[in-house]
Amino acid sequence: MELNKKYINLEDLKVGMITSKEIMVDNTVLVGKNIYITKGILNKLIQFYPGKKIWVYAPKEDNQKEIEELKEVQSEFKTVSENIKDIFSENNINLKTTSEISKYSVELEKFIRSNKSVLKSLIINGSNEDTIYTHSVNVASLSYLIGKWHGYDDKMLHNLVYASLLHDFGKTKIDENIINKKDPITKDEYDILKTHSSLSYNAVKTIPYINRDIAFGILLHHERNDGSGYPLGITGDKIPEIAKIIAIADVFDAINSNRLYKKKKKPFESLQEIKDESLKGKLDYTLCNTFLNGLLNFYVGQEVVLSNGEVGRIVQMDINNISKPLILCDEKFIDLKTEKDLTVTKIL
Repeated sequence: MELNKKYINLEDLKVGMITSKEIMVDNTVLVGKNIYITKGILNKLIQFYPGKKIWVYAPKEDNQKEIEELKEVQSEFKTVSENIKDIFSENNINLKTTSEISKYSVELEKFIRSNKSVLKSLIINGSNEDTIYTHSVNVASLSYLIGKWHGYDDKMLHNLVYASLLHDFGKTKIDENIINKKDPITKDEYDILKTHSSLSYNAVKTIPYINRDIAFGILLHHERNDGSGYPLGITGDKIPEIAKIIAIADVFDAINSNRLYKKKKKPFESLQEIKDESLKGKLDYTLCNTFLNGLLNFYVGQEVVLSNGEVGRIVQMDINNISKPLILCDEKFIDLKTEKDLTVTKIL
């Protein structure tokens, strides 16, 4: 995205802004050009550059539109998450609640089609510490996108979203002390946690006319191609495709989100983990490639912050070397394949 420049007072400088010119003190560079303003840099400027003005980049109208779209995504996802929480609080799934889930699925599908910033919001924000409700909405949205990229028709996409919204219902039946534990869980606690997919399935399987794809997507989203998953330990072709897609979305949102017990991974570490899991034979290789190619297409053109504080734009991605894109920074190319000490730390 192209950016204009503006000259602002130091007191108007905010974390997240980007310098458009070097900031000099006594012929020494205090802060370089194209540097992302962190809290530490802001404090340094307040101390050593008080009362001065600074050149920063100012978004154009298309950037402002994206900002508004991102706010809209956050608002919509919060609403859907709260609606799902209300449904789950009733402690059982019946015809009435499945009808409501179907309605919310249709609304979410329509929203994803209409808002171009859904994927960026999912990548930037994750689901944070909400491992049930926001997580379910995120998984539903990611599953929809994977299905779309894979060529699913509207009916199949609806089943994907529907199953994803319900896939972790069983967690509401598990002790909150396990779900919200800050320390690593014990083996016994993990065994209890693993029952959530069966609990979810048992809650929906008796619903009249429930689609088999939806029911099995809910039950089997923790199965793995090599048989290492649960609850059945089945392999490969025995796992329905809907469950394999939900599995990829589920894993990605978990590693791309802050949790009580861990911090989210850097942008491309999440993608690399998905690729590694596919190469190990755990996640479906073809579907993972579909997902990764969709994300790589998204990343090209995105503004990013490098580990040295510089800001640039991704101009090329390589699926065989995901964490090392080619970056255009201040009219110079930086190839992270050769600049091995540099990494991408943030998407803007």
